[in-house]
Amino acid sequence: MKKITVVLSAFLLLFVANTNAQQTVLDDLDETFDSAEIIRIEAKRVKAALKTLTVDYLVNNNVNADVATYLQIMDGSMEVVEEFSDEVIYYIGQAAQGDPASIQSKASQIEGNEDFVRIKSAELQTAIQQNDSNTARTLIREIRGFLNTQIRLAKEIKTEATAFKAVAMVYNVRIELVDERTGAPVPAGTLPGYGATNQDTGAIFYTDYYSIDTFANLPAGTYRFDAYDGYFDGASSAVVTLDPSLVGSDGFIVVTLRYWSE
Repeated sequence: MKKITVVLSAFLLLFVANTNAQQTVLDDLDETFDSAEIIRIEAKRVKAALKTLTVDYLVNNNVNADVATYLQIMDGSMEVVEEFSDEVIYYIGQAAQGDPASIQSKASQIEGNEDFVRIKSAELQTAIQQNDSNTARTLIREIRGFLNTQIRLAKEIKTEATAFKAVAMVYNVRIELVDERTGAPVPAGTLPGYGATNQDTGAIFYTDYYSIDTFANLPAGTYRFDAYDGYFDGASSAVVTLDPSLVGSDGFIVVTLRYWSE
């Protein structure tokens, strides 16, 4: 009994460590996603301010168009874009999921574009002050292009971070048996063990002697859960798609199999 207790304690410690490690990865991916969303919002804010300036100067022919307000908005937002580009690079590196270099490259490109937005905006101010509408029109088009690139790359980062998060998710599953006739609970240890087959990859996971009813850290996916039959008894199968909504307060998804005996 002492040996079993030690093994179970080790299993619980491993379970807690794996759960904490997984949560850290998920938190880092959430930070990556949220940072990219802030970049997208700030780039769109500058784009809206640029549109207001464009209409005032090129459409309304206002030679005294309020370029100062645009520059103020641009400067503040680009500072935020620069800061959160660094956040993206940091957090995806911490998460170390999939190919972090892909997201880091996109964040670096966003940060590089921030410099071009500042440079071209300063040139735009000069063009407007000199009432050089042709140069201003060209610069506005270039700035809009840089901002559109920032927005597009931020969306791509969010998409990639979401995909990495789905892959990073693992689940803990507990098998429960109920009598097929009465619905009464049956101890899971009544049967020799259980298996879980990933329906997409064909990978099979098994319980063991010390955790006969428990699967720890199953990757996200759809599984068929089966029981090993005894001499004169067994259980039905169940196909379950692992999903956060199924996780109970104890951190487990419960899969119920119907027990039968001859």
